[in-house]
Amino acid sequence: MNKNDLSKKIAQHLDYGASNLDARVQYRLQAARQHALEAFAKPHHSFSLAWGGHGSRHGSSHSPFRAWVPLMVLVLGLLFVSYWQSTPQMNDEAEIDARLLAQDLPIHALIDTGFDTWLEGSTPE
Repeated sequence: MNKNDLSKKIAQHLDYGASNLDARVQYRLQAARQHALEAFAKPHHSFSLAWGGHGSRHGSSHSPFRAWVPLMVLVLGLLFVSYWQSTPQMNDEAEIDARLLAQDLPIHALIDTGFDTWLEGSTPE
């Protein structure tokens, strides 16, 4: 059974069911259908960004630029995050070295030959 046969059978079944309805029910269904068509015909104010225009209905013309702006913002944001994640972060060893060098230790203590020996002897093993 293809789509056309199935749709024809469904339409026949619905037509048969609609023809056997009470007159009051048919009237209420017709009134509901009419109300839905009137509500559809009224202009809708859709949510849109306030970029120099009013909310638009389907089918009205608007600038293609407005459709590309959110996409471009998304792409630029993803590029920024990718760049930020790929930049090397400060190495822990480099940070430790910078803190040691920034202390108030005199420079002659760092270049003293006995200082390395003292450091090796003072580290717990």
